This record gives sequence, C-alpha cells and structure tokens, in this order.
Amino acid sequence: MANFYYLLAINLSLLTFYLGVLIYALPIPDKGVKRWSGILIKDSILSFIIIISIYFIYNYINNLANSLGGSWGYFNLWLTNAITLSISTKALLILLSSLLTKVPLGSQMISMISPINDALTAEIIFLAGLWGIYFIVNSLGQTILMFGLVLYSIPFRVARDAGAWFISFILVFSIGLQIMPVFITNIAESSGVNLNNQAISMGLTFINAKAYYRDNPIKNSLIYVYTYNNSYNQIAIYKTDNNGNIISPIYGNEISLPSEVPSYFFSVIDDVAFKLYPFPLYPYNLSFRNNQEYILYTNNILYENENYTLAFEGNNGNYNSFTNGNTVYIYGNTGYVEIRALDECVNNISYSNFVETKGTWNFNNLEGIYYKFTPINQSSNSYLEFNVNNCTQPKLNVKYSDYANNYLGIQNILTPSILEFFLLYYITIPLIYFSLLISITYGLARLLGGRRGIIPRVI
Repeated sequence: MANFYYLLAINLSLLTFYLGVLIYALPIPDKGVKRWSGILIKDSILSFIIIISIYFIYNYINNLANSLGGSWGYFNLWLTNAITLSISTKALLILLSSLLTKVPLGSQMISMISPINDALTAEIIFLAGLWGIYFIVNSLGQTILMFGLVLYSIPFRVARDAGAWFISFILVFSIGLQIMPVFITNIAESSGVNLNNQAISMGLTFINAKAYYRDNPIKNSLIYVYTYNNSYNQIAIYKTDNNGNIISPIYGNEISLPSEVPSYFFSVIDDVAFKLYPFPLYPYNLSFRNNQEYILYTNNILYENENYTLAFEGNNGNYNSFTNGNTVYIYGNTGYVEIRALDECVNNISYSNFVETKGTWNFNNLEGIYYKFTPINQSSNSYLEFNVNNCTQPKLNVKYSDYANNYLGIQNILTPSILEFFLLYYITIPLIYFSLLISITYGLARLLGGRRGIIPRVI
C-alpha cells in the first residue's frame, strides 16, 4: 500500500507539471488563468523534490534517532514505566482515600490528596494519548507519510496543507518520540534529580551482538558487561542462545549499552570467565548504523555445547579441537586444557603426554566436575579424547539485568526526591517536550504548505 501511494504521488506530481505546461500553451490571454501555469510547474518540481527527499529521510530516521541516543525500545521502556507508575500510584491513593474516610479528620486529608489524584488522572490520559500517537507513528507511519505525499502532490493545491501536516507529523514524531527519554533524562538530571548514579550521563546505544569461539556460537552462556573507571563496574547481565545471539531479558536480540564509554564483555560458563574481543567494545562507534550487528569472540574455548559442557585452554595454549559424533578430540602443546561439565556427562577420557587433575566446581546453583590436563613435555604434542553423553539441560538461577532497564527503571525513583522526580520526569518535562514537538510539526507544515499548513482548514 505504501508503495502504491508513493507511485501515485510521483504520478500526481507529473500530472501537475503537464497541467502547468498545458495551461501555458493555451491560446487564452487571461492573466488570471496564465499565472497558474507557473504555479503548477513550480509546485510539481517542489513536490517531486520533496517526494524523493522525504523517502530517503524517512528511511534514515531510525539511524538518526540511534545516533542521538534514542530508539523505539528505549521510548517503549520509558512509556511502560510511566504508565505502570502512574496507575499504581493512583490505585494507592484511591485505597488511601477509602481508608481515610474511616478515621477522624480524614476528610481534610482527602482534600489534600484530591489534587494529586486529579493530576494523576490527567497524566494517565496524557500517557494513553501518547501511546496512541506512538502506535500510529510506529505502525502506520510509512503509510500515513505516503498518503501525505499524495495529498501534497494533488494539482491546484487542493489538499496541500493537509499533506504538509501529515508529512510533518510523521517526520517530527518518528524522531521526536524515540529521543524523548534522552531529552527528559538530561533535563531532569540538570535539574538536580538523581535518577541514577552513573547511567544517565552515558546515554544508550542498542546493538545486535553474537558471541563466537573459533567460528562456533557460544551457547547458553552468561554475558557479563562492565564499564571501567579504576575498577570494573558491572552494568548488565545478558545470556546467549543456541545460535550465540546475546539476549536481553527485555529487548530480546537488541541489547543496550552505554553510548559514551567502552563496554567490557565476559562470557561466563561453569564459573569460568572469558574475555570477549574486541575488548573493550566501543558502542558509540556503532551509533550511526541501524540494526547494528557485532561479532564478539574468544579463542580460549576448544569445545562447548548447550548443556554447559566445555573444554578450554589456558596459559597461552596452542591447541585445536574437532568432533566426531559424541567424541571430542583435542591436540596441541603448551599451557593446559581443562574440561568442565555438569553431572557425569563427560566420560571415556583418554590422553597422552598429559597429567590429569580432577575436582569439583559450583556456580550459583550449579555443581559439576572439572578435569585439568597439564602437558608432561610442553614442547611435544599432547592428545586428549573424551565422549559427551547424557548431559542434562542446566537450570541456572540467575537474575538477569538489562542496562537500559537500570538506566530508566522504576527502581531508580525510590529516592527521597521521589515527588520531585515524578513531577519533573513524568509530568512537567514530557508535557513541555510534547508541546515542543507539536510546535515543530506546525512550523514544518507551514514551511512545506505555505501560508496555512494547518489541517483543520482543509478537513
């Protein structure tokens, strides 16, 4: 449908041009008629330029929003938190009001609560309206934009004002809503509201990332993410799936990272942590690309499966591995090789030029056995072979943590300045910002549509 509207807009632009040429060629000396020829030709050229330009601008909007630190996921998180907090607070006030009717001087206290309750009602209505606009812009934005281009291109400026308004509305709100939380958090922070001790000044970048070892996906690993300032500071815990995709508990394949400082990734399997390279990762170098995919890797792992069974090398080892069915073969020299597994799923171990050490390990609620093999002669090749059978799926008890949720989560408002936070963060600044978007939309519509550029005068 959007492509149909796009082609229709181009054809209407061409029609406007031909009408202008036709009127110019008519043997009618009336200046009132003749002046339309120049207007139509100029309108057709302008509308054609706008059609081509808007198409490319709209397809770059998400990239532009990402470069400014925003995204639809970020806005959705902010809106969800705002609606949840507003409704929960209103329910609590209603409950409190009903309880106060049973106590002396309760009516005086209810009169103090009533203005807050009314403000919350208005806030919920505003947020509901904002969600409606978000749904329209995010789900139907391209169709509405193309429809606006059609209206804009109709000859004789019949619906030019309405078309300009539709175009301006979609362009402004497609970018504005995505960066709305960035604007709000920065203004709230500058007002002295402590939303988060570290995250606010960092911004947000969303990327798609995968974790690999030797061209194989790292399966069902925990992914710890840190920033560094004299010491490592943990900011998120993600995980990988069977394809090595790093998964956020909130956004799925799209993980959030701080924009302005590097992030340090560690893959943790069976209480063993591996640096994932590049180490560190600089997400702000990625912010100008949409649907960014980044490959993180480690060379220390020799073998790994989805059941938390792995073999890895240490101390600058020089080992290789391959598998044949359920049998794993490892060969090389220098350093050591260690195998870690749940239960007794590793068996039939055989080796040469190795000394074996065996022990147990535990990690959160998991327990298992490790086998460490140290070469007898570091300069000679060593060989190791083992079978993997009947491994059980691990049930890891881990509380995952998303950086964006920590950045913008409801838990961050539980401070002594909660009232100031609520007034600024969910009422005052959003209303100011929304009014700013409306003003920009109106101004852009006037720029595109001429004198009026206002939809009510056409419809």
